[in-house]
Amino acid sequence: MVNLGRNIKQARLARRLAMLDLAERAGVSEKTIQRLERGDAGVGIGKLAGVLAALGQPDALAEILRIEEDAVGLSLAVDAIPKRGISYVKRGDARAPDSRHEADDDDEGVGF
Repeated sequence: MVNLGRNIKQARLARRLAMLDLAERAGVSEKTIQRLERGDAGVGIGKLAGVLAALGQPDALAEILRIEEDAVGLSLAVDAIPKRGISYVKRGDARAPDSRHEADDDDEGVGF
């Protein structure tokens, strides 16, 4: 959270906004801006979203954990893939192929 706070402060300063101005635009208190810039994890996500929108970055929260960029999430998803295939035929329910269809090859040599 400290890095996020530092980034919010840098974004505010780059836009030449005072804490009070950003707070008014975001609909939060100046104290909330101070807490965010310090990296206080107790600030609600709704207030963070408001501040990001006031800074012109309304989609920034969606970018935080984009699945394409989440190496840990992707690694866990790959690990969760079964190592062996799953059979969808119940034991004892497998039937012998229907002999009528085996003789129905089409003229092009491909049969399904």
